[in-house]
Amino acid sequence: PAASRIGAGGAAAAVGSRLCRAGGVRWRAVRGEGFDYGEAAYWDSRYEEDGKDSSYDWIGDYAKFRPYIEKAIERMGCGRSCKILDLGCGNARLSEDMYDDGYTEITAVDISEVVINNMQQRNAEKVPGIRWIVGNAFKLEFPESTFDLVIDKSTMDALSCEEDHTNENMCKLTGQVTRVLKTGGTYLVFSNTEICSKCLTMPHLSFDCEHEDVPIPFSTLVVSSAVKRADADERLRDKQAEMVAICKEVDALSTEARRQHEAAEKRLQEQAAAGGLDVLD
Repeated sequence: PAASRIGAGGAAAAVGSRLCRAGGVRWRAVRGEGFDYGEAAYWDSRYEEDGKDSSYDWIGDYAKFRPYIEKAIERMGCGRSCKILDLGCGNARLSEDMYDDGYTEITAVDISEVVINNMQQRNAEKVPGIRWIVGNAFKLEFPESTFDLVIDKSTMDALSCEEDHTNENMCKLTGQVTRVLKTGGTYLVFSNTEICSKCLTMPHLSFDCEHEDVPIPFSTLVVSSAVKRADADERLRDKQAEMVAICKEVDALSTEARRQHEAAEKRLQEQAAAGGLDVLD
C-alpha cells in the first residue's frame, strides 16, 4: 500500500489530486450562513419548522429522474421488485412516487428522527410498504449486499459541505454504499456539483462509472451511474482504513492552508486600512 511505502504524508500528497477537495467557493458560502448539513440537529430543527405535512424535492422530483432510475433497473434486470435504498430521503416525495409507480421494495433512510417520524405518519395508511429508518450514511445498519439500487439525491452534496472533513466524509459515504450494494448493483447519484466524478474513483472503490451533464437553467445537474464490480468488496476491505487515514490528512492540510490564506487576507486588509487604502475582494 502507498502509505506503508512512502509514509502517510507522502501518500496524502500522492493521492490528493484524486480526492474531492470540494469545499469550493459555493459550499464555503453556504456554510458561512451557519448551515451544518452533516448534523442531525440541523435537520431535526429544519423539519420541525417545516411541519410534518411539508415536502421538498431537492434538485427535482421523480418525474425528472425517472428515466435514469428506469435505465439502471432495466440494465440490472430486476424490474419493479428490485431492492432500493433512498439514501438521505428527507421529506421528498421520491420514495412515495416510486412506490405509486410500482416499486415495492423501498427502504428510505435519513439522519433526522423528526423527518422519519413525519414520513411514517404521513404514509402509514396510503403507502404502508415503504420502510422508513433513522440512519447515518457513514454507518448504515444493513447487511452486506442488501440493495440492487442506491439512490443519492444531493446527499453527497450535503455531506461534502463539511469542508474540514470533505474527503473523509466522501470516503466513508462511498465505502458504506459499496458495502450494502450488491455486485452488479448501481449507485445512482443526482448532484448539483461535479464532486461525484472524483469520489467514485477513490482508490478504495471499484465501480464502472458513467456521468451525464443535464442542462438546467442557472445551475448544474450531474447524473452519475456507478455499477459495482466483482472485486469491489475485496478492494474495500483492503483499502478502506488506509484511505480514511489519508483523507483525514488531506483534509487537515486543506484546513491549514485555508486558515493561513484567511490570516494573510486579514493582515493585508489591516495593513491597507492603516494606510487609508481599500482592498478589493
